[in-house]
Amino acid sequence: MGTAYRPLLGALAAAGAFAAVAHGSARAEDDDGASRERCATRLAIAILGEAADGELLAAAEPRAQVPALLQRPAFRERFARFLNATLSSGPGEKASEDAPYFLGKHLLEKNAPFRELFVGPYSVRADAQGNAIVADDPEGLGIFRSPDWLVRYAGNEVNGLKIATAYRILNNVTGVEITAVTTPPGADVTETGRKAAACRSCHYESWYALDSIATVLTRKRTTPEGVTFEAPPEGASVTVAGQTVRSDKELVSALVASKDFSYRACRLSFEFLYGRAESACEGDVFDACMAAFAKDGLITSALAAVAQSGSFCQ
Repeated sequence: MGTAYRPLLGALAAAGAFAAVAHGSARAEDDDGASRERCATRLAIAILGEAADGELLAAAEPRAQVPALLQRPAFRERFARFLNATLSSGPGEKASEDAPYFLGKHLLEKNAPFRELFVGPYSVRADAQGNAIVADDPEGLGIFRSPDWLVRYAGNEVNGLKIATAYRILNNVTGVEITAVTTPPGADVTETGRKAAACRSCHYESWYALDSIATVLTRKRTTPEGVTFEAPPEGASVTVAGQTVRSDKELVSALVASKDFSYRACRLSFEFLYGRAESACEGDVFDACMAAFAKDGLITSALAAVAQSGSFCQ
């Protein structure tokens, strides 16, 4: 009996093993499908701000769809709004004050290099109806010479020195953040006061010395007709990013040519996709972003490098 029974036991064991393998395979497929769905959902929400559609959910590799997602109107709208929120002090009182939104969206539609947001031959203006328009302007400097942007960030320094504009340019292009010190009542906020020990570093001694940089910008003048701007003092210059600059255009061009600008592009990419800055353990992804951005200067290339990394969908 024992001899006759052994083949039957063997057959049952083999059948059980096959069933276990088949069950494990189906389970792996289910897990893989769930993983793809999670990845598709995360990409759609991060890039488009909306749920994944059927095409993305059905993709064998959702991350391969990232370049196509970055060409969708929903992404352009979402990223333009992100730029405006990040590069502005708050919503403008009128549309043409929100130059980063309008020019940013225009450049995404043209697939233009990110640097043109700051040095491109454009200006954002208000038309007769008060609508913001992006105009080709040979004398333009990205968002920085747009008329209403200039007035909004001209500041209120008595002699027209545009310290606020200097900070906004530095912040927008390189990401540097300087926290303003609350001045007590009666404190000296003039040039003499800004040279005091507590203020001198940020205003005169650091690489982002606000007063020094502001000397090469136009000066604000307020008249009964409104705000106007006049040329900086003759001979004014300052060293920025290893270059001597004498105008707003030379200043912005030097900053855009620096490594800090590439860092800014990739930090913006992390903030847009993750809602936070990069972490220390994401150095490889950040390096890949920097390399991708260096090839063509497109912010979409920087974003794709982050979104297609192995860790984004984990």
